[in-house]
Amino acid sequence: MLDDAEQRLRGGRCKQLWEDFPGNNMICCRGLCLTGPDPMIFIFNLILTFGILSAFYILIAIRLHPVVFVIGFILHGLSLYFLLRCAFTDPGIMKRGSTPQNTENPPTHIVNGQVQQLVYCNTCHIFRPPKCKHCRTCNNCVEEFDHHCPWVMNCVGKRNYRYFVGFVATISILCVYVCACCLGLLIKTGVSGGSLPTHVVLLAIVIILVTGCLGCTLVLI
Repeated sequence: MLDDAEQRLRGGRCKQLWEDFPGNNMICCRGLCLTGPDPMIFIFNLILTFGILSAFYILIAIRLHPVVFVIGFILHGLSLYFLLRCAFTDPGIMKRGSTPQNTENPPTHIVNGQVQQLVYCNTCHIFRPPKCKHCRTCNNCVEEFDHHCPWVMNCVGKRNYRYFVGFVATISILCVYVCACCLGLLIKTGVSGGSLPTHVVLLAIVIILVTGCLGCTLVLI
């Protein structure tokens, strides 16, 4: 039986681990970045976010104080940073075993003072530690697996959970902020007796509805 290094030897050179990665994840930048296999929802997420915020800046924020732009850019930048870090960070993928193991006497682990038997993964050929689960989408066992989030195109686990929390927090604040600015513009215009172009009013209403629905979705995550 060949070992892992010998199995990776192809064409007279030893292939890198990322070149023979067994899961469904996409590997970027020659192994520097790892993400999930489902980019379409992630791309839609980026297009939706940039589209709404571009319309907000061009038609809504320009009619308010300049500080509205500054706060919006800061919140958007933070949310984009956490999103990219969560999407392209290894969530805690466990290294697979090279051969199937004997499952008659599984090892044990003490959790909260209680002895628990470790569960064997037939795909990864390992005994999963506590809180480790196999993601069907990525086809890998992930440490401290929380869930697979298509919005960030990756599993949420041990190594990227803090980035996921940061993304949810900043995008939630951004949704509330944008919604409040749109409401503020409509109320300010109504109180002062002024008027707004019809397309601006409609856009403000659409942004309020979309950000409200998105905010409710984030609360449920």
